[in-house]
Amino acid sequence: MKGLNFILVGAVALTLVSCGTKTEETAEKVAFKLDTKSSSLKWKGSKSAEYFHTGSVAFTDGTVEMEGDKLVSGTFTIDMNSIVVEDATLPDDKKAMLAGHLKDTAFFFVAENNAVTVTVNGFENGKLSTIINVRGQEIAQEIPVTLTSNDKTVTIKGKFDLDLAALKMAGMEPDPETGEKIQTKIAYELDLTLNK
Repeated sequence: MKGLNFILVGAVALTLVSCGTKTEETAEKVAFKLDTKSSSLKWKGSKSAEYFHTGSVAFTDGTVEMEGDKLVSGTFTIDMNSIVVEDATLPDDKKAMLAGHLKDTAFFFVAENNAVTVTVNGFENGKLSTIINVRGQEIAQEIPVTLTSNDKTVTIKGKFDLDLAALKMAGMEPDPETGEKIQTKIAYELDLTLNK
């Protein structure tokens, strides 16, 4: 009888452990959608510490999938037609001219590349693992961010540099006369809000 009790207790324990493991492995994935009006991506392009331009670009859409408080995947689309120059010292006509220059063939060639797509492959050790597709070229980037979440909202904030050297943009080549050039590393400030 004691042996039978021992077997029954063991079977119950094994069942409880198995159920617990299964619950952890099958945590429900929940999708959160980007609030484009509350989200922003600011940029800063420089020739030197003293000479630079600032601006922003807008998201068309975005989603992330969460398993509990863990971000497991995501996708975002950036509208390159939305490039805006925001230098406080530039008159409006100069801002518009510079924005147009950034959209032309020397830089982002927006007429044929009107979107940048970002694929998020997870969040580990304070960094988003991403693949950024710019002008048809993929750039792998670990983006340091602060991520907070609850059952209704996910926020993602961070600052990072993205090196565009691999794109070989004509506008970032050295000036043949002066040797001056725009730095290939662009500084970004990310502020995202996503809702269930």
